Amino acid sequence: MPSAADRRPPIEQLTALASATAAQTDLDRRVPPETIDLLTDAGFFRWSVPADYGGAAGSFTDLARHVVHLSRHCPSTGWLASLFGHSGRYVACLPEEGRKEVWGSSPDVRIVSVVKPLGRATRVAGGWRLSGRWTYASGVEYSDWALLAGPAQGPGSDGGPPRFFAVPRSDYTYEDTWHTLGMRGTGSHDIVIDDAFVPDHRTCLREDAMQGPTAEGDRRYAPTLAVNGLTFVTPALRAALGALDAALPLLKGPAAGPRAASHQAYQIAYARAAGQIDAARLLLDRVAETADAGRFTPELVQRSRRDSALALEMLTSAVDALARTGGTRGQADSHPLQRYWRDVRSVSGHAVMQFEQVGLAYTQSLLAAG
Repeated sequence: MPSAADRRPPIEQLTALASATAAQTDLDRRVPPETIDLLTDAGFFRWSVPADYGGAAGSFTDLARHVVHLSRHCPSTGWLASLFGHSGRYVACLPEEGRKEVWGSSPDVRIVSVVKPLGRATRVAGGWRLSGRWTYASGVEYSDWALLAGPAQGPGSDGGPPRFFAVPRSDYTYEDTWHTLGMRGTGSHDIVIDDAFVPDHRTCLREDAMQGPTAEGDRRYAPTLAVNGLTFVTPALRAALGALDAALPLLKGPAAGPRAASHQAYQIAYARAAGQIDAARLLLDRVAETADAGRFTPELVQRSRRDSALALEMLTSAVDALARTGGTRGQADSHPLQRYWRDVRSVSGHAVMQFEQVGLAYTQSLLAAG
């Protein structure tokens, strides 16, 4: 007879398992396979798969809500849930034969993606020969397929525009290269390919995929620039909320010793950090609502990019302040505050989420429109 825990919805089982294994995930540098199985059962792999292929065709708002909730317990698990949930939108841009090949067996196939053009691609009869190395492929250990952008510009490029290539697991390996400060459990290792053949029906122009429409012009798939922030920043949001929870007990009770003089200052810093995190959440909510409404004018796309990058900047500032209020106790290996701080700091280094470049693009888009 199944236990009460087994009868819970998959998302509740997933949350409980992520919470119980978060510290070990950080030490092992991998999310356990049982968690990946529950991510599958909970529908994250089919989230952005079209209903015609058995998928959920779910909303950005609901995906962000689930990722935020999950990341409170384990940011690495939340990161994978977010990337897996979004990756289907690139497959949807392949020609129909390619989509059938990827999703023909199940809408729950495990797909990882690397959108930066890397590797080498050579045009041959009926397709391409693909070789090279693709970095930061989160969750590759558990993947069935990889969507890889290439070729890199320069030697090995035929001068044509970059493309996406859908490659089955039998055609690539990975190398254990993910040794980092935070988000240690994401398994963002390198994919390695040695001369794989990719037929034409498993490729599409990268620019077309990044713009959002499927091969038939379905506009349900948002431009990448409009939703990148949801993909990368929502795990950091809940990690920051976790840091709030972890820091509060450290402020309770009468302060003694050198920290006594700064006790009220730490309490004020905590309040400011809480406000910054709330403001970041409101910005991300607007990004999700804008995407779900299908509002993808150039001005709104740039606003969503701005909102996402600004949200991450505020989350990073807030968690830095919380780490200071925690003092030495919050830095102990056994204390969750330091793990949340490391995870948010790791996300803050993501190249596409730097506010300077995003803010400049936002202002320039307004100047061009005016």
